[in-house]
Amino acid sequence: MDIFSLLILWIHVIAAVIWVGGNLILAMVIVPHFRQNLPPVQRIQLLMQIGKRFEPVVWGCIGVLFFTGIVNIFFAVDLTSPTALSDAFMRTLIIKILLFFVLIILTVLHSMIFAPRLVVAIEDLDPTIEELPSEVKPLRTQMSVVSSLIGVVSLLILLAAVALRMGI
Repeated sequence: MDIFSLLILWIHVIAAVIWVGGNLILAMVIVPHFRQNLPPVQRIQLLMQIGKRFEPVVWGCIGVLFFTGIVNIFFAVDLTSPTALSDAFMRTLIIKILLFFVLIILTVLHSMIFAPRLVVAIEDLDPTIEELPSEVKPLRTQMSVVSSLIGVVSLLILLAAVALRMGI
C-alpha cells in the first residue's frame, strides 16, 4: 500500500469515526441525559440546536466518505479480473455501498423532513410543559425511529468495513 492509498483510507476512517461517533454520543450520552433532566419541549429544542450544529459536519463527512470510498474501491478491486464482481469481498463491498446510500436517505429524512416538522410543531408550546400534545407525539416518535435506524445502519456499515478488511 503506497502512501497515497494509506492517506485516503485514513481520511475515510476519520470521517466515519466523526459521523458515527457523533451519532453514538448523541444517542448514548446526550439524549438520555436530556431525557432525565429536561421537559420534552426543552429537550427537543436543545437536540434540534445540537443537530443544526452537527449537520454541516455530517454532510461534510458524507462527502468525504463518498469520494474517499470511490478512491478506495479503485485501490482494493481489480476490475480487470473476470471474477472481480463475484467474490465475497465484492458482495460485502456492495452491501456496504447499499447501506451507505440507505444511511444518506435516512439522514435526509431526519434533517430535511422530520426535524423541520417537529420544530414547527413545538415552536408555540410552553417549554416547561411536562407532556407533549398528542399531535406532536407521532412526530417525535418518527424522529426517534429514524434516529435509531441511522444508528443501526451506521453500525452495520462499520461491520461491513471490518468484514472487508478481513476479506470476508
